[in-house]
Amino acid sequence: MTAREIFRMVLVLTIVTGVWGGLLSLVKMATEDQIQYQRIKNIKAPALLKALSVDYDNDPVKDRKTVVVGKDSKGKPIEKTIFLAKKNGEIQAVALESYGGGYEDDVGVMLSIIVDEDKLGGIAITTHSETPGVGTKAFESQEFMNQFSGQPLNKNFGPKGGQIDAVTGATYTANGVMTAVQKGVEIYKQIKSSIVQ
Repeated sequence: MTAREIFRMVLVLTIVTGVWGGLLSLVKMATEDQIQYQRIKNIKAPALLKALSVDYDNDPVKDRKTVVVGKDSKGKPIEKTIFLAKKNGEIQAVALESYGGGYEDDVGVMLSIIVDEDKLGGIAITTHSETPGVGTKAFESQEFMNQFSGQPLNKNFGPKGGQIDAVTGATYTANGVMTAVQKGVEIYKQIKSSIVQ
């Protein structure tokens, strides 16, 4: 093979891979929203529906917003997905996911906030690595989980000096849930003016 033939072969391969790479990028960009929607619908939506306690007529997963809630140590924006429950176009509740440290790892909590009353609508667990039958006693206790519903946002939900009773035998997990709720409420207070108009 001559140098000219090798050059042509490399050129053709470069063009072909460039074209296919570009096409794959276009397909990824075109389907990215739908993939994200399906991922949220299958993973987060069950907890979202459980946490929402208001009457709404929209799809909160479709009517979601991404808002900046701060910056990381490198100065990059930290984004949070906010789900909006609406009735006749009016926002009734805002839901978001927050995390608190459990016994094994972080506990993810979806919490909803009733906008015109400034109170918690409800909470539901999204993710956890807690020990079944031990740490999960906190999630399985309706008495514990129901303590959050209807509480005003100015209440202390945190484990230190908080006003929520933990679950005996699942203290770390319960503290993780309380911390997640407190963090979520703080995030909501910070972004409320930019999402509720």
